[in-house]
Amino acid sequence: MFRPMFVVSVVLAYPLSAAATLPAHADDSDIERIVVTTVAMLDPLTVVTDPKQPRQPLPAHDGADYLRSITGFSAIRKGGASSDPLFRGMAGSRLNILTDGDMLLGGCGSRMDPPTAYIAPQAYDKLTVIKGPQTVSYGPGSSAATVLFERNHQRLAQPGLSGSLNSTLASAARSDSAIDLTAGTTSGYARAIATFANADDYQDGAGQRIHSAYQRWSSQLELAYTPSDDNILLLKLGSSNGEAAYADRLMDGSEFKRQNIGLKWSLTNINRYLQRLDIQWYYNYIDHVMDNFSLRTFTPSMLMPAPAASNPDRRTLGGRLFTEWQLSADVSWQLGLDGAQNVHRIRNSMNQAAMPYQQRERQQDLRFAQLGLFNELVYQLHDTGQLIAGARLDYWQAEDSRPVLGSMAQQQLNPSFGQRRDAYLAAGFARYQQQQAAWQWYIGLGYNERFPDYWELAGANRASEQSVSAFNIKAEQTTQLDLGLVYQQQAWQLGLSLFANHIDDYLLTQQNWPLAMQSVTVSRNIDARSAGAELDLSYRFNHHWQSSLALAYVRGRNLTDQLPLAQQPPLELKLALNYDKQNWYSGVLWRLVAAQHRVAPGQGNIVGTDIEASPGFAVLSWHSGWRVTQQFTVVAGVDNLLNQRYHEHLSKAGTMVSGYLPVGQINEAGRTWWLNLNWQF
Repeated sequence: MFRPMFVVSVVLAYPLSAAATLPAHADDSDIERIVVTTVAMLDPLTVVTDPKQPRQPLPAHDGADYLRSITGFSAIRKGGASSDPLFRGMAGSRLNILTDGDMLLGGCGSRMDPPTAYIAPQAYDKLTVIKGPQTVSYGPGSSAATVLFERNHQRLAQPGLSGSLNSTLASAARSDSAIDLTAGTTSGYARAIATFANADDYQDGAGQRIHSAYQRWSSQLELAYTPSDDNILLLKLGSSNGEAAYADRLMDGSEFKRQNIGLKWSLTNINRYLQRLDIQWYYNYIDHVMDNFSLRTFTPSMLMPAPAASNPDRRTLGGRLFTEWQLSADVSWQLGLDGAQNVHRIRNSMNQAAMPYQQRERQQDLRFAQLGLFNELVYQLHDTGQLIAGARLDYWQAEDSRPVLGSMAQQQLNPSFGQRRDAYLAAGFARYQQQQAAWQWYIGLGYNERFPDYWELAGANRASEQSVSAFNIKAEQTTQLDLGLVYQQQAWQLGLSLFANHIDDYLLTQQNWPLAMQSVTVSRNIDARSAGAELDLSYRFNHHWQSSLALAYVRGRNLTDQLPLAQQPPLELKLALNYDKQNWYSGVLWRLVAAQHRVAPGQGNIVGTDIEASPGFAVLSWHSGWRVTQQFTVVAGVDNLLNQRYHEHLSKAGTMVSGYLPVGQINEAGRTWWLNLNWQF
């Protein structure tokens, strides 16, 4: 139905010899080195921020909670860490999340370890969000947004040592530390990054303890050879691990092992036409363990009468060839290839004491392979207007290696065992944007076909409407209109994004589906539609006082079932007032969230399902900072100042954990005091 959109994009892309870089972003040096309460859109469809800087409310140590400082993002709480991010009510592989160009995929079939669980934001220099299906240069998917956690890789201007040290202390015995050191000469450098995060169970606003403790560490070493400004060869080595307690399930995460290796060669200013060539290769390995005894008191139940453990792992191998061409003064073009393959395996033990999982052989369940060709253009139509368009074509292949399906206690034969499916999927977009004086505006139409991910095909024993296997469900097709404007003037800044989409074969998760005299959780293809907006507005009264407003709203509809589209966040408003005078500053943040009555209980996505309608709430927070020197800053604050007891609409339902009172949904933390120290040298 929407193939013409792809054809239009191809016609635009190739004859115009297209696609250049995305619009230029604000330089890192332009980002204020202070606590921010919201991150605004400064260029059409893009948000850029420095993840090393503190935020309020104080985010958790991982990527999902950090993204919540960007208007339009929300997160599903299931403990103190490893939340799952959503943008505009879309989650999972609808968000294309890359870490320094690498694809990172979790192992748990129930999303205990989403990709952002392995991301320590302070280990990166820049966070970029590209809204909607308005780029094709960063891999397949991206129907909701593309999220890029990136590090700077530049030749040193002179020999020396530089770095930063960041430390946070907070309620619930929380302690976060990050150190980043770079040493070298103009010919090369070594960069070492290490992070550590630890917290006990937090208490909600009523003083009730939530099973939520966590501990994580990560390390990264980068070795760069830089014979010139235009020639950089980089080797990356990384490792991390940790543990996390969850209040929404019968198991906790006792290990989150990650290992990665990457190699990248980047050449710039090669000749008059070829401006850039990047060759990148990466390997990621996730080894995750979940059990019901390491981080909680084991209590026998009908489902788990003995100590049990599950150990999924995933190996991902990928690469990217990227070229950027300047074919004329008005036309630039990006052309490239990317591809990846990953293998998911698992081993379990229903009685860890008698049959340890470590002694069992890993069994492969699913294998994926993807190869994509992409191109993207920028055509300068006149002094103030650009046409930006792109297209990509991906080949996908998946293989089902599961001989049986079901839980560790109850299994049945898999009707799709040994089957292989492949598909050619397309994506494309076209956008016009114009700048005039202090105004920028844009309008774009994008189309994206998304292959079902591991969790939709096999996660948590998902079935389909007709079969106990969901392996053959259809790909999802999204057509979306994006439009908005940006206004920047000395006192005023405004960013407005509007979107509306139609999604054919939307992949919906539904619980308690009747199938062959049993009740199962299924992945269903439905038709859906959603629309919404994000607004960021700030006004500087004078040199010292500034106010800001951030508003996000999305409304979705399940057209097949004539129900509200599940797992949609309610209307959210943030109001902030900040005072800044020379070496000290202070501010307050008031977050107001409306009630959400548009629900479809039992329906949702791979991240969560609707439970019930939720009441609204309001949370007040305060912070104050002191710039001791140009390099050293101290910031203190308190989140949820009035100690409200509340939960997010999208938070998971609680479960019985020995030693803890039951909760209907996971409540957020009560009054939280924190102190942040930031030293750059």
